[in-house]
Amino acid sequence: MAWMWGQPPWRRETELETPALVSSNPDVAVVGGGLTGMSSAYHLARRGLRVTLLEAGRIGDGASGRTGGIVLEGTARGPMEGVDTCLATLERLLGAERISCGLRLDGCWEIKHGGPGTPLPWDDGGTPIAIAKTVAGGTVEPVAMLYGLARAAMRAGAVIHQDARVRHIAIGKRVRLDLDGARIEPGCVIVAANAWINSLVPAARALRSALTMACATEPLDSSLLGDLGLGAGIPFYTIDLPYLWGRTTDDHRAIFGAGLAFGPAAELERMDVNSEQPGAMLDALEARVRGLNPALREVRFSARWAGPIAIPENFTPILSRLPEAPSMLVAGGYAGHGVALAVRAGEMLARAIADNEPLPAWGGLAG
Repeated sequence: MAWMWGQPPWRRETELETPALVSSNPDVAVVGGGLTGMSSAYHLARRGLRVTLLEAGRIGDGASGRTGGIVLEGTARGPMEGVDTCLATLERLLGAERISCGLRLDGCWEIKHGGPGTPLPWDDGGTPIAIAKTVAGGTVEPVAMLYGLARAAMRAGAVIHQDARVRHIAIGKRVRLDLDGARIEPGCVIVAANAWINSLVPAARALRSALTMACATEPLDSSLLGDLGLGAGIPFYTIDLPYLWGRTTDDHRAIFGAGLAFGPAAELERMDVNSEQPGAMLDALEARVRGLNPALREVRFSARWAGPIAIPENFTPILSRLPEAPSMLVAGGYAGHGVALAVRAGEMLARAIADNEPLPAWGGLAG
């Protein structure tokens, strides 16, 4: 699956060693091994619950391992209940568990085409680009963060199974998860499968699955990054269309992203980034980047890849109990704004289960 989407520049130093899948009856089952699921498992295990996390592929195959690693406060929709401490939650967790993942919280630029602002030396299709403002945020190395969080969850007692695809969720007196060769019957279940949520939870049908495109240059000279306005390492995203986001890495690569390929999760899973539609989108993205500044005209790209995301109606993320089965909780649909938000959502899910705290009023599920 994941190899068809290309390889992002984030390196996995070691594979995570996890036990073979067996049937079990944990207190909580978590479906999805991304940042939401891993944060949920970590916080639940820290509270003494027996937690089993089920990842369909390998840890890092999905959105959390393929994100550009831009860390932001809040949601794609804007301010919402409980999301004004996403960055603090993330920083506190990484510090407490001594997870080294290059977290930098120096801010993020909101940029726009034309109009007032601090000019950048960029021309996007004939329109100058300017910095509208700097908002709270920064960057992180996402795979290092995800693997660090996975190890912290296991130290706390969570059991993680990889290559453990949930085929069906049966709702009865007790929720049952059917997998190939195993059955999990938990007291509660968290579905945190993001782009695959609507294939497991019909009530989440409003979520739209998509692949988002990105590319990374070869390492660039520090002087060139400075000439491009990127010497300070501040990430950016446009607040108007056409959309563009980007950042630099510790080894001086410049990453840019834009473009969405929509489709059912099962179809996207089989989509090769070198096939016609995504390949053309990535070609267009590279051409657009080369046109931003004459210094980028001959730049070489070392990586191009896609990653799955889920986009809800009105860009309102889902954090909800299933109306007909309150022991099932669903979270996702961060619309590309989910690095810090996912970790915060996992903490809130854990508190809802372990401490009976109410969930904030984000997007819900159809009854």
